[in-house]
Amino acid sequence: MNVTDAIQKEYIEWQRGDIITISAGTGKGKSHFIKNDLYDHAKSRGKRILFFLHRTNMLEQFKAEIAAEGKNDVIELITYQSFEKAIIRQKQCDLWMYEYIICDEYHYFGNDSSFNKYTDLSLNEIIEGANDRIVVLMSATNEFIKEYLHDRKSINPKEYVLPAKYDYVKTLEFFDDVQHVIEGLEKLKNEGKKALIFIESANDCYELYKQFKEHSMFICGKSHSNYKYVDEEKREQFLKNQRFDDLFLFTTQTLDAGVNIIDDDLQFIIVDIADPDVLVQCVGRKRIRDEKDDYVHLVVKNRSNGKLGYDKGNLTTRMKHAKYFEEHSQEEYNREFYREPDPYQLVYYEPLPNQLYKIGVNELLYDSYKYKYKRLEAIQEMAGGYRQFIVELFGKKGSVSMDAYLDPNTRTALEEGFTERLIFYSNEEKQAFAEKLNLKINGRIIKSFRKINELLTKKEASYRVYQHEARNDGKRYKTAWKITQMPK
Repeated sequence: MNVTDAIQKEYIEWQRGDIITISAGTGKGKSHFIKNDLYDHAKSRGKRILFFLHRTNMLEQFKAEIAAEGKNDVIELITYQSFEKAIIRQKQCDLWMYEYIICDEYHYFGNDSSFNKYTDLSLNEIIEGANDRIVVLMSATNEFIKEYLHDRKSINPKEYVLPAKYDYVKTLEFFDDVQHVIEGLEKLKNEGKKALIFIESANDCYELYKQFKEHSMFICGKSHSNYKYVDEEKREQFLKNQRFDDLFLFTTQTLDAGVNIIDDDLQFIIVDIADPDVLVQCVGRKRIRDEKDDYVHLVVKNRSNGKLGYDKGNLTTRMKHAKYFEEHSQEEYNREFYREPDPYQLVYYEPLPNQLYKIGVNELLYDSYKYKYKRLEAIQEMAGGYRQFIVELFGKKGSVSMDAYLDPNTRTALEEGFTERLIFYSNEEKQAFAEKLNLKINGRIIKSFRKINELLTKKEASYRVYQHEARNDGKRYKTAWKITQMPK
């Protein structure tokens, strides 16, 4: 089923004041529905469509499509960022001219709020005047914004949901160290196989690209200093042809949404992006044309519980001012943070007439941080942590190794103990092995064989520690350890 099938002819009954959400992954025809069914309906009534996009790359690609199809007489394109600049400069925002406001990839409002403090301006402007138009919000990853609209704006939109399917993800692997990626790319280079590589840091992305420069292209955001290394001609051809000719494309999340890659030869996607929503968008860049024969091998950077804890601490720091303001009066806030502005700009001063100011909180950004914090907590509580979360996110539970949730060093220690038939006789040997396993509860290494087995069971590992009687050098040990493997 695609978006057109899900909506059928219901769009004809949409009225001004309606807010519509379309939840569907890539290749499900979100843009196709707008460019065809809704376009025809709007044109027949002499109405116009304003289509918001959140990346310049995406706008350029979509503009070419619209022009080629002769649809730019009804559909006008704009980026959220240019709209926000107009609001800040108090320029006229003529949304009243449009019957339909389309917000493509509307997870933008939450995802980009951490580095763009104005995303709430565009969302508020679009939503607060919704009675004068029909607003259509489209995305594959939109849970936070739907929650925000419900809790903060009391908006319950009409929803069309197409559950995401990731059958095309043939294999799912994890890596803990970039060396694993380098070795994998060397192998792919020798085999002449193509790969799309997403790296969160533009600097790290460029450094990795340099190691394969002869066979690769590099793309990052135009505002980053490394953009000077982007081959503009290659970039333009890539957007035009929707494929890259090099073996590897190294990019940041600037390419996370909207840009389609149609290339049957691209079968490997490597992602080092922390945010799961952005990760999903990255994987969706490859357009699957044949659900039977087209597929990708997905390789994801693992995040340890310790790293997740660090991320939670970072969020707590970022929310410090807003949380205090939420729980105290403005007078108390002013005393607590006298001459200390919020470095993360959740709390801000809004200019008023007569050189006055009022204090405010960027609720969108604040709520997005709280949402991310709760999700990190939930991931930490999962038996397999981040690995398990990603496995379940892509619907691969049962299709990965039973030991996928184990730390690589833990897995290696268990495998060696089993294959080499090691026996740990003395308490000193057992404690040393427990240290090597590095299994922890509440940050402390567990050393009891019962606790070890409980955690291995929770993590769905294929190994257990078996306690038995054994002799060594003529000495009898009643509780020696050895490693056994569970039936698969």
